[in-house]
Amino acid sequence: MAEASLTCATCGAPLRAEDLFCPQCGTATARRTDAEATLVNPASAASTPAPRLSGTAFNDRLREVLGAEYELLSVLGQGGFARVYRAKDRRLDRLVAIKVIRPDVMGTKEFVDSFRNESIALAKLRHPGIVPIYDIRERGGLIYYVMPLVQGTTLEARMGRTRLPPLESRRILSELADALAAAHRVKMMHLDIKPANVFLEGELQKVLLMDFGLAKALTDEVDESSAGPVVGTPEYMSPEQARGLPEIDFRADIYSLGIIGYRMLTGRPPFRGRDAADTLAKQINEAPVPLRELNPTIPKGLADAIMRCLQKDPWERYPNALDLRGALEAVTFFSGSGAMTGPEEESRKHRTLALLIAAVALLVGLVVGQMLR
Repeated sequence: MAEASLTCATCGAPLRAEDLFCPQCGTATARRTDAEATLVNPASAASTPAPRLSGTAFNDRLREVLGAEYELLSVLGQGGFARVYRAKDRRLDRLVAIKVIRPDVMGTKEFVDSFRNESIALAKLRHPGIVPIYDIRERGGLIYYVMPLVQGTTLEARMGRTRLPPLESRRILSELADALAAAHRVKMMHLDIKPANVFLEGELQKVLLMDFGLAKALTDEVDESSAGPVVGTPEYMSPEQARGLPEIDFRADIYSLGIIGYRMLTGRPPFRGRDAADTLAKQINEAPVPLRELNPTIPKGLADAIMRCLQKDPWERYPNALDLRGALEAVTFFSGSGAMTGPEEESRKHRTLALLIAAVALLVGLVVGQMLR
């Protein structure tokens, strides 16, 4: 039995104990779990019969489709409906990531449409906090796009079950709000913001917003005659998403940012039910425990900003992501002496220090001049 557990169920290749994906065919192993899986209402997914490919056959098909342009190197990860590969762009001699719809969902219209939506959304966006795309292709029965290969970790992995310091949490939220504002400027909502979709790149932990698979273009005309499908991740979903309301706008994303902030500062999201349905009910009906009751070290301004994001009524949240970023940047923190410091106070201190240094330099110059004379 021990040996069977270390063998891929799809292709039979040997696995190491720490493998999340089979190195041979890319199939997820038993150790691969996704506690924050994205929900898509099954009733909205119209399926079209499609031939089922094994992991190895799928990889062979992808290599054939990529041809001489890209060399497939390894599997980076697998999400709700797509697989991401590490590859080499032979023409430009650079490493890239290639995201392609998984073979077992290629016949599901809902997933294919979501994948196309993500490609279109990313093609419109230009912001340092959003990973761009190099190319989009549909060929050989496969749909994929090519993007830069970034090194780092997800916010989900960074947090684990621990809290983050308030200053670091404020920085991450502020950078996320700035990236989100860029998406909103082109009338694109993300609708699935969660720690697993936030990437921290390199040693500086630069914040990147990823995975626009559920992204939705905001139109001037909204059909309010019927509720839409429930899409998103229950623990990070706004009440209006949880209810399947059609008139969702940018403030749904701001609610999700508030939940990320809440979890960073407390170690857990505000609502977690017995199952997905129970969690959605809590999002709709329950008020979150005030942040400072759970973590009194959080500056009041930061706690107030996050709690405003978590208002059930969208009109009581920040009207846009830039306003949220402004509120976060204005948050003050305690200095070592117990005095409050904020952006203006820090700027004043820097100016005072610069003037003091200049005065000392002038005094030293006068003394040296007198000694030389």
